[in-house]
Amino acid sequence: MPLRPSRHPAQSLLTALLMLVSSAAAGQESPEKNPFADPDMQPSYQAQCHEVRELTKDRETGETRVDFSVTGPLALVHFDGTLAYLGLCGTAPDPKVLCVTYQTNDMKVGDVVTVAGGYSRPNPDFIVLDPCLAQRPDESAQ
Repeated sequence: MPLRPSRHPAQSLLTALLMLVSSAAAGQESPEKNPFADPDMQPSYQAQCHEVRELTKDRETGETRVDFSVTGPLALVHFDGTLAYLGLCGTAPDPKVLCVTYQTNDMKVGDVVTVAGGYSRPNPDFIVLDPCLAQRPDESAQ
């Protein structure tokens, strides 16, 4: 519904403010679980392993980078001298998530971590985040 110019600027301002407040309130009623964000931005939501398949089911890997974030226990921690590979999720039916980063930061298998990075999906059961940052949920973002 387009706004018509009013002869009373205060009335137009009030109408615009009411529309803004009502759309903000509507957004608060049903918060969207969106673990995706623009590159190097923090997603508004960190998916849990049991949510990954549903939250990523229609998400294609495109030419433009998009970041994805998930929190869960580590199932793999490997450092090859150059890169660190942190794996989480993967208990059926959850897809495996591999975070490719530069250091393990003394993280161990079983530690609960939040990872976020460039999303790609080589197949329905495997997600790669590269580049990726990992931190324990109780650590503040660096």
